[in-house]
Amino acid sequence: MQGNTNILIEKTPKIAGVIKAPPSKSYTHRAIMICSINGNCKIINPLYANDTLATINAWRQLGVIIKKTAKYLQIKGFCGLPRPKAHSIKVGESGTLLRFILPLVALAKGVFNIQGEGTLLGRSNRTIVEALKSWGLDIAGKGKDHKLPIRLESNCEIKGGKTFVSGKEGSQTLSALLIAASLAKEDTTIILKNKLVSRPYVDVTIDVLQQAGIKVKRDGYKVFSVPGAQKFNLPKSFIIHGDYSSAAFLIAAACLLQSEVTITDLINDKQGDKKIIDILNKMGARIKHTKNKVEIKGPFELKGINIDCGDTPDLVPVLAVLGCFAKGKTRINNISHLTYKESNRITAPAAELMKLGADISFTRDSITINQSCLQAGHVLSCNDHRIAMALVVAGLRIGEVRISGVECISKSYPDFLNDLKSLGANFKMV
Repeated sequence: MQGNTNILIEKTPKIAGVIKAPPSKSYTHRAIMICSINGNCKIINPLYANDTLATINAWRQLGVIIKKTAKYLQIKGFCGLPRPKAHSIKVGESGTLLRFILPLVALAKGVFNIQGEGTLLGRSNRTIVEALKSWGLDIAGKGKDHKLPIRLESNCEIKGGKTFVSGKEGSQTLSALLIAASLAKEDTTIILKNKLVSRPYVDVTIDVLQQAGIKVKRDGYKVFSVPGAQKFNLPKSFIIHGDYSSAAFLIAAACLLQSEVTITDLINDKQGDKKIIDILNKMGARIKHTKNKVEIKGPFELKGINIDCGDTPDLVPVLAVLGCFAKGKTRINNISHLTYKESNRITAPAAELMKLGADISFTRDSITINQSCLQAGHVLSCNDHRIAMALVVAGLRIGEVRISGVECISKSYPDFLNDLKSLGANFKMV
């Protein structure tokens, strides 16, 4: 259901200032989950957004003690065996949380019902359920796609062993299995049946696992081997740095408007969406990325290019917006897996930009955007935080763009509008 919080974006002549990038959602999710398994660890500078708050709540349901302050999380894990407070586990609308929690619930004892809400109810969970069945778990969801709710009967152990996984819909299942495999009875080998998309998210998972002392061997993105019954050797603290996926919207706005913007805390880590800087520079921007900050002095005259987003699906909505203002043609390829996100991120952003006059066409695996003369209008967020933020960026350049349903932005970047306002963006709630 489309939300009802409306915003009117007005044409903004200039933005300027220094902004600290919001903390990485991917690193926050994984740090909470891995710290919750064992040990006592502090997570410094975590992201507090709808998805990560759902993760905190879900792990508390499994018996983890989590102290939440403004600047850090102090976590005391369940030492390998969850002690659930109830047999109904709620994951909100977070697909990452859902896939990551399923194999760990199997370490508890009893019959559990995993519940979600919103767009997550319509998404397929077949890949993760079939993988867990191959590990001997009694698990099933609704219908052939195993949609929520999911029933899981567990007996305090996961077997592990050899399993084959499809990678064409995303990397969350692989990441979930890599985390759980370290606690399995047997050594685990995970073999990809086809080409893996969203590969950098697996690199983020392995990065956090290795910081926790867990060994993972790999053959590229084809075969992963994890010894079973490993001991976690957690650091005293994990520091979460800035999120390139969220910062991409600030970077895009600064490239389209007269600007003098600096975004800090963007280090060179495993996040795939740091590619936004290379993509924009290939389109004609001159973005400086030194040490841990990004500096933009826009606007830039952008030109259309071909962009492979197989590994960077979260960039597609904002790239579609940028393509509208770039000379010539922009083609975004290798994105069939975007059908399985919060919305269909192929058809939904294209449809909303068309309402503003965009010249866009799409196939099941690509979006093609010709330079367009966008005009004022009324568009919908499609209950998708990344589409909402992308439309805000478009509105700053066009003016008089009304967007319905912007409350969904809190899923990943609750301070987005406040950060834009501090840079001088013009908008008002209506």
